[in-house]
Order: sequence, then C-alpha cells, then structure tokens
Amino acid sequence: MTVYSVYEPAADADLEARAAKVALVKEGIAWLALIVPILWLIYHRMWLELVVFLAIFLSLPLIFGSGPAGQELAGWASLGLTVLFAFEANDLRSWALRRRGFTFAGTTWGRDRVEAETRFFSRWLPDQKSPAEQGAPVTPRPAKGPAIVPTRPLGADEVIGSFPRS
Repeated sequence: MTVYSVYEPAADADLEARAAKVALVKEGIAWLALIVPILWLIYHRMWLELVVFLAIFLSLPLIFGSGPAGQELAGWASLGLTVLFAFEANDLRSWALRRRGFTFAGTTWGRDRVEAETRFFSRWLPDQKSPAEQGAPVTPRPAKGPAIVPTRPLGADEVIGSFPRS
C-alpha cells in the first residue's frame, strides 16, 4: 500500500474545478527525483527549489577545490546530496503546494494512485457543501444508481493477520 498526502486548492465556487486541482503527494522516496532530479523539479514546477538545488550543486567544486581529491570529494558529496534530495523531494513538494495556497485535506492510501484517489474522493465529496448551501442556483443532476458502500466483514469472518478471530 502506498500512502499519499492530499492537498486541495483554495475554495472555489465550482466543486468540480476544485476537485480537478486536488494534488496527491506520495509519502516516501521519489525514485524519479533520484534518477533525474532537475527534470523532476521542472515537472512539478518547483522553481525556487530548482534554483537552490542548482546553486548547491554548482558550488560544490568551489567548496572542495579543483584538484583531483577535491573533484572526488565533490562527486561523493553530490551523490550523497542527490540521495538526500530523493528522500526529501515529496516533502519539499508538499511545502511548495502549501506555499502556493493549497491546504492539507488529509491522507489516503491504496495499491495504486487510482485506488487512493477513489478512496479519498468517496470520503471527501460528501463533506463538501452543495450548491444550495453555497447560495448558488441548484441544477438538477441525473439520478444515479445505488451507492456502493464498502462493508466490513461479519464478526465471524474477521481475520487478524493470518489467523481468524476466535
């Protein structure tokens, strides 16, 4: 299971527009940030973090010197900083989203991103205000089938770990 932190944008009048902008940030290491950190930063539009990242890596040869020993130390330092960045990249992304005005909406989990989004929106959408509560005109929506509500197994069917509850 993968755990995601969920961030929603500032309240818009349109629920669908707000739901489309919800950002899920995976908890844990960002593997793509380990392989191509600069492209990862550009893809997520983290410009301030990109400038700091480049400033740190371009200053390593100045810190360690230009000799062979300095170049080797700068190489090891850049490798260590890249690994550290990969571990902290998703936390930096969360910080960048909060800086842009997003608010923390909760956490969710799932086997993949689609399952995590489904789990989050099934919990998040009923808590949102309807257009009538916001003072907007109500537009009728087509009737939907019965809602599928996940149920817990009956008491006799519960399993703790690998062993059934007695």
